[in-house]
Amino acid sequence: MQQELIVAFATDNGKHLTNEHFGEAKEYLIYNLSKNEAKYVDVVNNIPLKEEMHADPRKANGIAGLLKTHKVNVIVNQAFGANIKRMNKKFVCIISKQNIIDDCIANIQVNIEDIIVAHNKGEERDNLRL
Repeated sequence: MQQELIVAFATDNGKHLTNEHFGEAKEYLIYNLSKNEAKYVDVVNNIPLKEEMHADPRKANGIAGLLKTHKVNVIVNQAFGANIKRMNKKFVCIISKQNIIDDCIANIQVNIEDIIVAHNKGEERDNLRL
């Protein structure tokens, strides 16, 4: 069973989750997380896209493509828009109760087995609230 996750945290300042929806973040901090280790991988700048409609699938697909180049399988923020349904098919979406990214990392490490189970459900997964 996979024991590591590649996680993207939506942020505007590198320390806290953004107050906006996941897709509106300025950037995404990418970490490789296991139960006992957190390795910073990269920061990925978001690509602004003018939505032509609410929950524009082009926006979801653009962000998903951006994150998949880093092999991300979990995305984290306190708020997601209507595109969360599309993103759930590609990632485990974690709606975080914490705002500080270091606290989010610790929470994911404590709950990593449940997150891996959700990941392994594939497109049938639901988002998680942690």
